[in-house]
Amino acid sequence: MGGQALKNTYTRRYSKEEYERLCDTVQNRLKSLGIKSRVPKSFGAKDSFGDLDVLILAESLNGKGMRNIIEANFAPNEIYHNSHVYSFDYKEFQIDFILVKTKYWDTSYHYYSYNDLGNLIGRISYQMGFRYGHYGLKLVYRHPDGGRKFEMILSQNTFDILQFLGFDPDVYADGFHDLTDIFEYVIMSDFFNPKIFQYEALNHQNKTRNKKRKNYAAFLDYVDKSDIYRVYEYQDKDHYVKWAETYFGLNIVEQIELWKKEVALDQLVSKKFNGDIIMTYLPDLKGKALGNAITKFKDYVNSYLAHNNPGQNVKMLYRDYIVNTHIDHIMGIFKTANNLN
Repeated sequence: MGGQALKNTYTRRYSKEEYERLCDTVQNRLKSLGIKSRVPKSFGAKDSFGDLDVLILAESLNGKGMRNIIEANFAPNEIYHNSHVYSFDYKEFQIDFILVKTKYWDTSYHYYSYNDLGNLIGRISYQMGFRYGHYGLKLVYRHPDGGRKFEMILSQNTFDILQFLGFDPDVYADGFHDLTDIFEYVIMSDFFNPKIFQYEALNHQNKTRNKKRKNYAAFLDYVDKSDIYRVYEYQDKDHYVKWAETYFGLNIVEQIELWKKEVALDQLVSKKFNGDIIMTYLPDLKGKALGNAITKFKDYVNSYLAHNNPGQNVKMLYRDYIVNTHIDHIMGIFKTANNLN
């Protein structure tokens, strides 16, 4: 994933022939251990490689530690672990083992294929109000009050996603010969606008990350030198949400409205029953002791509600109890749950 994770050992670029032999060696070794793996696709004309990305099906590890497997079978000089990625050296080459859950196995393969293509597609999806990543395509809707957000996977069919985002899935299926093919593919999206890829259009995290990726810089340079004759002007994000609802056959707007009602109820509960209100009744209860007391109260009430309402949603029952019960009675139960009577 970039070939820059290892700082304390020597690695070098591999020729295409060396790279392909190493792919076979690594995957055969993993297969002998009962571990399922997959290497994302590269463009056809790529003649040298800085690292090897290998998707590892997390469930096929059967509880074994990834670090222990790497040490026992590849004897690296260095291992760098970041989230779900383990980077290590083997035969003077950086290998990245990317742990992937079964539910993201296919979408991860496509997202990590063809260098920065997934990242570039993600810029277009982001501008439309969606996120494209190893999980497929999802909606991230932030509450108008800020803070909370609603997330919903819209599709995990890569070819449906590509078509929705204005790309030709048949071209993708045929593969790409070189970086120029990949760059042209992005430009030919129905929703392409060069402005959204510029560094100044990115948030701090994406700007920092993409400035380190030489192929992202190469794409910006390519766009700058190209004769872009068609620039899409984006509409309000609600427009794309309604379109996604029709395209993917989902009740997105309805689910968002239900979620907003849930948020409103949570806010009402928080306004009626919180630490400040508790301290007006029990001024000596503060800090960590207050937090522990609130937890005991919730456990006490939820246990009672679950026992008397089998099969019902305890979280909803708890909210209804707080909203519909006088605060004096709630505090009485609070004291009982914490032996404060």
